[in-house]
Amino acid sequence: MSPTSVVPRSRNEGSGPGDPWLLPALWMLAIVALASAARLLWWYWPGRVFDGVTSHIWTALAWDLAHGELYRPLLGPHGYGGTRYMPLLFGLHALLIRAGVDPILGGVALMQGSVISAAVALYFGLRVFDVPARLSAALAVSVFGTVIYQQYCTDLNPDYLAAAFAISGIALARTSERRGGIWLLAAASAAIVLAGLAKVTAVAYAAPIVWRLAARRSTRAAAGFALGTVTLFAAAAGVVQMASHGAFLESFRATVSGGMGSSDVWRTVPKFLRETAIDPFVAIPFTIACWSTVAAFRRGRLALPHMVLTAAAAIALVIFASPGTVGNHLVDLHMASLLVIGAAIAEGLLSARLATAAFACLAALLAVISIPVAGVPSVIATLRAEVPPSRAAVRAVREEFLPRGTRYLSMDPVIAVLNDERPVVLDAFNLSRFVREGTPAGRDLELRLRRHEFAVVILRQDRGSAQDRNDLERLVYSNYDVRAVRPPFIILAPRTEGR
Repeated sequence: MSPTSVVPRSRNEGSGPGDPWLLPALWMLAIVALASAARLLWWYWPGRVFDGVTSHIWTALAWDLAHGELYRPLLGPHGYGGTRYMPLLFGLHALLIRAGVDPILGGVALMQGSVISAAVALYFGLRVFDVPARLSAALAVSVFGTVIYQQYCTDLNPDYLAAAFAISGIALARTSERRGGIWLLAAASAAIVLAGLAKVTAVAYAAPIVWRLAARRSTRAAAGFALGTVTLFAAAAGVVQMASHGAFLESFRATVSGGMGSSDVWRTVPKFLRETAIDPFVAIPFTIACWSTVAAFRRGRLALPHMVLTAAAAIALVIFASPGTVGNHLVDLHMASLLVIGAAIAEGLLSARLATAAFACLAALLAVISIPVAGVPSVIATLRAEVPPSRAAVRAVREEFLPRGTRYLSMDPVIAVLNDERPVVLDAFNLSRFVREGTPAGRDLELRLRRHEFAVVILRQDRGSAQDRNDLERLVYSNYDVRAVRPPFIILAPRTEGR
């Protein structure tokens, strides 16, 4: 069947044109996704903390803000700062902490609320592009059906929050195009700015809107939207800079590249392809959406969803040039792919049979990795094989090795946060760079470690051989000896003379 041989239906009618099995396939994926997520959340969360240290960095930023400090200096009286994270997510988290919500449980609620918000935004985004309601709902719920989402059942990250605002901005711009009115376009600009305050690269989603305005020969509107968005974002950044007493831009400048070098730039495309291939629930929709975009380009029918996909791919490529970045940055790429697929099916420009086969296969694959079937890599199998960090482990480390008044250094901020203390180290990844580059913060820490000013140092993992350790870990192991292991924490004490 030709992709263009199907006549589109009304935006309010049924599931849209094409295969009657499309909706069942999509809802099968959605049901498996929601059931798998509920099972994973129920299994993991009783008594545990976040699986990744990065999530505890977000939590520490929120704890700092809840206690009156928005972005600490790189080197200050309370320890070491330095992060490229934007303030919206941890600002919301800080409000929950100030309201008396447990820092970990507040983060879990914020993470899952962000995903729900992203799904709702995608639903309305699909609707404004004339995708029928039932098809829009099924595609929106499939946001939960990825490996990335399963990973963030146990962690905290701003990508879904940023994507929710970005897709909302696209939807508002499309509505403004249909109904007219400057206020809807202004609201779209505000949504893009909020997306940027969650994740700085999300500001680039203003570009597809500018393109669309210019393509409609609204050059003045395009220039006004671009200028207004940049001005509003700059004003918001200025407010954050003043509220942080200058620490925001200092921290951002010191960490934004992540230590990127020329070799990292050359590895960008292979890294992008590798990270995409790791999650077939992103890779397959992205491939279909790319095919649809190329077909639309050949027909001279490029539309706003195609440009959103192009922007998402370009943003991901830029991000993957930085060391330390992983697949969570494909969240908006996945949502943009679903937007393109939904719009293409509704317009009769994409075979619904192809989409049906793809989503049915994804539903079956998601069931396989969620059970999980032995020998098949999956999130839950990986977690079962490891020792996920627990509140009990944090409590045991504190009771056994950190009596009141002990001066200690933990590379995982959760040790301090759960004891309602300010962490000395905010972000160990960036601090390791500071040690390697010999910045004032790096030199200060090196001096303190060599002097054994910390009675205890706590690491999250032992990478084994020295060449596998980062600069900070090598510095620690050259001055401290392992005293005990309380998985996943390693406790080190100052090296005694003669050793």
